[in-house]
Order: sequence, then C-alpha cells, then structure tokens
Amino acid sequence: MTDTEQIFQAIRSLLIQERLRLVERVVHDLADASAAEPAPGPAAQVPSLVGLFADEPELVDDVCRMAMEARRRDPLRAGGESD
Repeated sequence: MTDTEQIFQAIRSLLIQERLRLVERVVHDLADASAAEPAPGPAAQVPSLVGLFADEPELVDDVCRMAMEARRRDPLRAGGESD
C-alpha cells in the first residue's frame, strides 16, 4: 500500500466533521501556496490566434467579414451527405 493510500485510509476512519475540517484546511493551504507563487510571465502564456495579428487589425476585420459573407452565401451541409 502506498503512502497516499495509507493517508487516505486514515482520513476515512475520521468522523465526517473532522474529515470536512481537514479538507478545508488542505484547500486553504493550497490556496495560500498558489497565491505565493509568482504569476507566469508573458513568455509562459500561450498566444491566441487573434493576438498574433494584433498589428494587423484590418486584416482580421477582412477575414471576419469574408467568413460572415461565406456563412450567409453558402448553405451548411448536413452531416453524412457526400458530393
């Protein structure tokens, strides 16, 4: 049996109120620990597709306009149909 399993079995032997108090304590401890960690910098964040075109707003507007025109013009095909 692993350490984690032994801890879990010990927790299950506690009264429900004690188990709830323990869970609350663990959650607060994790929240405090994550608040102490520095926020990821810009290099750690995944860029969005629109963000890649931040310097080209007209291009993004044109692409969106073309997509909306295509949606109005071309009917959607039902799944399972072949040409």
